[in-house]
Amino acid sequence: MKSMFRWGLGLALAAAARVAAGAEAAAPAPEDPATVITSDRLTFDAKQRIALFEYNVLVTDPKMQLAADKLTVQFDEKGQAKTIKAEGRVTITQLDRTAQSELATYDVASGKIVLSGKPRITRGRDVLEGDVITYWRNEDKMICQPGARLLIYPEEGGVKDQFRGE
Repeated sequence: MKSMFRWGLGLALAAAARVAAGAEAAAPAPEDPATVITSDRLTFDAKQRIALFEYNVLVTDPKMQLAADKLTVQFDEKGQAKTIKAEGRVTITQLDRTAQSELATYDVASGKIVLSGKPRITRGRDVLEGDVITYWRNEDKMICQPGARLLIYPEEGGVKDQFRGE
């Protein structure tokens, strides 16, 4: 029984780390820095195929960082991550972009990420808001609806100056 729990816990941590890192099906290369997931509590249910990270969840990875109150990873029959749901004060930071919402769901197979609950994406000073923001990683496609609002600030020496001939 102990070995089954260790296997299940290891599987939960490895799958959550791979998905959070954006490498759903591929195992990380040995030279890649580790992904670290911390929380105040981790519950793994092998029968239900669920790993639940609760309270002060922080996923730190070389490509991104995710913070939330709760993170649920659902596995398929083969032990691969199927869906990931982050809930409560979700913040995803990657390079110069930050996404915030109350709920973020990720379907691993389709690469579909849905942000809801006052979603907001910022890049520098630019801001995108709407009721629901859906992004397909595999297609580099995004839909923001209803109530889409995009604020774009001109960069110094950027497009605005070129139009003025400056």
